[in-house]
Amino acid sequence: MTPDRQPDPRRRLGRRLLGLGSGLVLAGLALLFFAKPVPLPARLLTGAVDVIAGAVLLVVWNQKFRERRSPRGGGVSGGPPAPR
Repeated sequence: MTPDRQPDPRRRLGRRLLGLGSGLVLAGLALLFFAKPVPLPARLLTGAVDVIAGAVLLVVWNQKFRERRSPRGGGVSGGPPAPR
């Protein structure tokens, strides 16, 4: 028997932010370029607002939820520097 594992709420929120941000950016670009029956000022306004809102969500995801790896050779070990 395997224990019933609940997904981590922080990870689930990060995935949701990534999906919503990407979706808003794609929807805004689709509005800007493919919604021809909508008048131009309304199309520009809604498309730009969607792209900006999506970009804000992606920035929040990048700063709060993205798993970062330490760069190679850039880790701080706390020990003295290596001899040359």
